[in-house]
Amino acid sequence: MAIKGSLKEASLPDVLQLLSMGKKTGCLGLSFHDSFGSIYFESGRICHASIVNRPLDTENAVYTLFTWTSGTFNFEAGVEPETGASLVSVDPQSLLLEGARRVDEWSLIEKKIPSFDLVYSIDRSRLTVNRDKLTAEQEALLPLIDGHRDINGLIRDSGLGEFDVGKALYGLLNASFLLPVGRKRTTPTLPRNATPSERRELASALYRAGMHDEADREFRSLIEEIPDSAASFHLGLIALRRGEWAAAVNAFMTAAPNAPSKTALLHNLSLAYERLGQLEKARLVIERALGAGGSGHPLIQLQAAVVALHRGDYQSAKVALSEARGLWGGNPPPVWFHYAARLAKLTGDADREMLLLTGATETHPESAILLNNLAAACIERGDYDQARAAAEKGITVAPEMPQLRRTLAAALEGMAAALREQSAQSASRS
Repeated sequence: MAIKGSLKEASLPDVLQLLSMGKKTGCLGLSFHDSFGSIYFESGRICHASIVNRPLDTENAVYTLFTWTSGTFNFEAGVEPETGASLVSVDPQSLLLEGARRVDEWSLIEKKIPSFDLVYSIDRSRLTVNRDKLTAEQEALLPLIDGHRDINGLIRDSGLGEFDVGKALYGLLNASFLLPVGRKRTTPTLPRNATPSERRELASALYRAGMHDEADREFRSLIEEIPDSAASFHLGLIALRRGEWAAAVNAFMTAAPNAPSKTALLHNLSLAYERLGQLEKARLVIERALGAGGSGHPLIQLQAAVVALHRGDYQSAKVALSEARGLWGGNPPPVWFHYAARLAKLTGDADREMLLLTGATETHPESAILLNNLAAACIERGDYDQARAAAEKGITVAPEMPQLRRTLAAALEGMAAALREQSAQSASRS
């Protein structure tokens, strides 16, 4: 399931609940000004969350992300945290109450601190006569409030999250311990001496946030200075998304010698070869992925089925599809139903095709492709009313998809032809 949008139109709590109820696995990338965050899901539960260049644990990263009331989000299914990431298992529902409290507090904080480019200095005369105990966060910030760092700099150098820094500054401002200095107009996303790992992390965050042009630029800039397999691999993923199959092959081949995940690279390389129509190469590569430990991964089994399907090896496709469904459990994603129905059609089992597509559109009502496939299958069976209903529902889901409008037109033409035939038959009887 692809989910992409604006945090002004769909709040982060709403998006988290949607992914939790759908028991989704993948990565939700978020962008807010020059900041980027990621929340990873495993079967609907949060397993890891982070914000670029912020040393926060998963829960505090999510709480900070709750305060991002504008920006964009992009969910990519099947993406897992990087190797070595600290993993947890948290029900998003358990974070919503605290997150809501922080959002309410943040609305007050924003009235005092409308922008993160503000710079403050300390009013030492007032602070020295203060008798009230400061919070631990305020104590940590005092040495950093030097009249030069803006709030972005305080967040970066303190290691505290946006919420904790904002709350601490809010208290200091209310106590009149801070003096406004001005604004720092330019705040670089990364320091000039950023390490390759920091630059890679930024580029990866841009990719996860769906900002592929920006990610492409950052990855290419990194590769120009040092060979980087992870950067080459991501360039291959971006090329796949753009439909640049030959470029994807070249990028994956460059990444191959030191790729962090051989099975993921082989899976995507097979996909690129398949889209190029080089089916024998696609078969050899996906078989290597299966032999390298990928046999227990549903996406790799699915790709094996797709390649077999294109090669006309329907029995192998059937076996691989069955393996993939077993690995996904009782609710495979829309793409599985798409190819399972296609196999049923190619093998002459029209009843199974209809059964699969009908069940799939009930399980995945948000899939415009499945709705279009169902409408097309209904047209072939002469069921024009159901075809029209499926196509119209698909248009409400994805009005930009031209195939749906063509399918709807075909359904309406079929209905008109059927009415003409009925009228002709009635006339002949009379």
